[in-house]
Amino acid sequence: MSEQSPELFAEFVSLLTEYQPDLWSFIISLMPGDSEVADVLQKTNLVLWGKREKFEAGSNFRAWSFAIARLEVLSHIKKQKRRGPVLLDQELLETIACEAPKELGRADLRLAALENCLNKIRTEDRELLIHRYQSASGLEEFSERVGRSVSSLSVTLHRLRIALRKCIQNQIAPGGEPT
Repeated sequence: MSEQSPELFAEFVSLLTEYQPDLWSFIISLMPGDSEVADVLQKTNLVLWGKREKFEAGSNFRAWSFAIARLEVLSHIKKQKRRGPVLLDQELLETIACEAPKELGRADLRLAALENCLNKIRTEDRELLIHRYQSASGLEEFSERVGRSVSSLSVTLHRLRIALRKCIQNQIAPGGEPT
């Protein structure tokens, strides 16, 4: 990638931005409970930025960025070992690094299936779910607003969760692929 090519530069910046949540999740999966995940993500981004000219348009940016993130995690763990014992050994880290990208892809499929399933339910039920999972206030306030008891709303939430789980399972085949 050349500094003179604004299109390639824009593509790189776009991909780097797009994959930040995936990189964050990947690094967290390799460093469970470590308070320095944000530092490793920042170092990964710096390395990616430094190697931006080596990035080839149309190549698998996600795989490339995950490989760099894995190396940054290994470097971080190596530094930690000098300070004392480390929770993850090398073999376990390699196993997680191989499996995490697949699991992140499955999570994306599940989120897409959930969105599709949410679009199929009644507006009132969707409002209840939104209130329950995105509002700071409890069911009591929602109960007063819609004129239903808290216990009936709780039963409805239970049934909605079961229906959504079944809907998602029906959309995703056992291997994690969409049906």
